[in-house]
Amino acid sequence: MNLKRVFAGVAAAATMLGGLTLGATTANAEAIEIASTSTITVNNAQTGHTYTPYLFATFNNAQTVGDTTYVDVNTVGSNEGATDAEKAMFDAVKSAADVADGDATIPQEYANNPAAYVATFNATQLRAFADALTGAITAEGSQIQAAVTGQGPTADNNTVKFTLPTGWYAVTDTKNSPATPGDSTASTATAIVATKSVPLTITLPHGNGQVGITTTGEYNAKSADAMAPTDVTKKVSDSDIHDGQQITYTVTAKIPAAAAGYEFYGFQFADKADQDLSIDMDTVHVSVGENTLTSEQYTATQNDAKTILTVKIPEAQNYAGQIVTLTYEASPIFGSVNAVTNSVQANAFLSLGAFDTGTTADASSAPAKATVKTHDVTFTKVGVDGDAAGLEDAQFAIKNADGEYGKYANNKWTWAAAEKAPLAATSAANGEVSFPNIAAGNYTVEEIQAPAGYAQNLLPAFQITVGTDDTVTLDKDGNTLGLASTGDNGGITVKNVKSITQLPLTGAAGITMLVVVALLLGGAGALIAVRSRSLKRQLNA
Repeated sequence: MNLKRVFAGVAAAATMLGGLTLGATTANAEAIEIASTSTITVNNAQTGHTYTPYLFATFNNAQTVGDTTYVDVNTVGSNEGATDAEKAMFDAVKSAADVADGDATIPQEYANNPAAYVATFNATQLRAFADALTGAITAEGSQIQAAVTGQGPTADNNTVKFTLPTGWYAVTDTKNSPATPGDSTASTATAIVATKSVPLTITLPHGNGQVGITTTGEYNAKSADAMAPTDVTKKVSDSDIHDGQQITYTVTAKIPAAAAGYEFYGFQFADKADQDLSIDMDTVHVSVGENTLTSEQYTATQNDAKTILTVKIPEAQNYAGQIVTLTYEASPIFGSVNAVTNSVQANAFLSLGAFDTGTTADASSAPAKATVKTHDVTFTKVGVDGDAAGLEDAQFAIKNADGEYGKYANNKWTWAAAEKAPLAATSAANGEVSFPNIAAGNYTVEEIQAPAGYAQNLLPAFQITVGTDDTVTLDKDGNTLGLASTGDNGGITVKNVKSITQLPLTGAAGITMLVVVALLLGGAGALIAVRSRSLKRQLNA
């Protein structure tokens, strides 16, 4: 419903000389008293914005005939004795009305009362009028004065309420410049709104910032901040993982209450990863409040590069004020990096065309991020004597705290129980061994094949702890044969030996060596005893 119906009696002005909108004066008319002052309330007022009311028309002669209310509209500055500021407003209203009417000119009957002509505008004309009037108000050297000093919302209240002389106002919305607060401002949307005292029940046109209002005297601020989804969060079920491990992402956002007033409000999640993110699209679920949406109520797509997941909900004005929750399972692909970050933004589109084509959103939330990470484990394989510089082709397996062996292929770790330890890494020419992109935790590393020329029956095994801070610590108790050690620079080296005599005689390795020697001596003693008994039998024969 446009303002022509709001001020229902205005159309009668077309037949009146002088251009005033006079109320009906029939025997059945009921006069309505108009208070001298009333209020305008700005809902969804945004922090960092200033709202300033400018009076451009007054009301009088309010009457009700049947179910229709009539009121006279009088342009500020049209009366005799008007101040220079009021005359400047009159000229601005007349000029803005002329601009809003396109190629047409203001009808002669409205020449002395252009605000009455504005009351006949449709939504498109009213928006054009508001924009043109804003330009005149904010023009350098303008004499137009505000009705009261502009205000912004308080810290604990997102509304701004003005007490004003009864009338029709242009309320400007300016965003304070962060560079020079209070000095330079950026104009945003201006609302055209009447004070509350006129007893009318209306719904103003959609799309002009005055949406969903069922009475005069208040409006929803049409700023990008008010339209944008809020309270965006992104969480992950496990943030320290193996490469290729499947985890669950949860994303939430709140659709603003102001969405209810728009004819179309399209909601979108744009979830972007800085590395490949292999999403199981069958696990994508979207809910609003307590209700799970069906595939007919939203769309979910991933781009070919597998870095962006887009979820779109059309007609989201039906869910105004509610929380949207998106969940999905995915396997981040790390490759040569140790962290994958997802950044999600919630967007609002106020036209179906822009929503369908994915052009620039009308408003966007602040982004929310979630990072998952892995760790690289490296150590150096060395020999003894002249081979201490590094050994090539030593083969290793790695086992987790659950006793499962790991294998790494195609940027993915797989873990499973095995009777024979599988190959997981081989030392390079410089002796370096690497287990890339594994999660923090406790592991056992086992050498399963020594380089050529080294003892195959004296293979080291050792336990390590991988910390969330990327540290790798050698656990002393699990250092079989004592062949793993931590150097002065914190790096781990692992020796190979060629004979049992080269084993270190300390700790578990020393005990192991003594046991081996004891077994060898025991075997030799048994052989001597057998031979002695054989010789005795020969002598007794």
